[in-house]
Amino acid sequence: MASTGNNHVHILTMGGTIDKDYPRLTAGYAFEFGDESAASRILNSHPNLGVSFDVTSICRKDSLEVTDQERDLLFDAISKILRKRSKSSQHARIVITHGTDTLVETAQYIQERMKDDCAVIAFSGATKPERFIDSDASFNLGCAVGVTSICSPGSVVICMNGNVVPAEECVREVKSGLFRSR
Repeated sequence: MASTGNNHVHILTMGGTIDKDYPRLTAGYAFEFGDESAASRILNSHPNLGVSFDVTSICRKDSLEVTDQERDLLFDAISKILRKRSKSSQHARIVITHGTDTLVETAQYIQERMKDDCAVIAFSGATKPERFIDSDASFNLGCAVGVTSICSPGSVVICMNGNVVPAEECVREVKSGLFRSR
């Protein structure tokens, strides 16, 4: 594990349950995506946050609807971040919020394409929308932000349920829904 003095985190959002919001026009559970990402709300709610951050929306989809086209857009956004960083700067810290149903697939898709070891990429999501009082969104996002400061550059990890699992080793248990190493 490598510690870094880099205090800026790039947040890339893909949609998923973490960003779902109560419906504006219908009653019930027909959730929709709100105007502001959950990551923005969570990080902006902490006045003593020890990092700066920017948030970029890649798409706003349920993860079951995410295709390789959106995954390529995500990879392009990561590549753009890496091109913009100066050669003398610390590694890039990148957190990706994503729906949990295909989070592992997207993390592995990105890892297979990463040729650069100048970033730590942490994927995270939530099993309940961030707007719910009992959501795991802030816990998982905080874990992902923190782990980008200590993982070795080149790492692609999944941060869910209090666990940090390398993408290539991660599976989601069908019964419990928990993310674990194989």
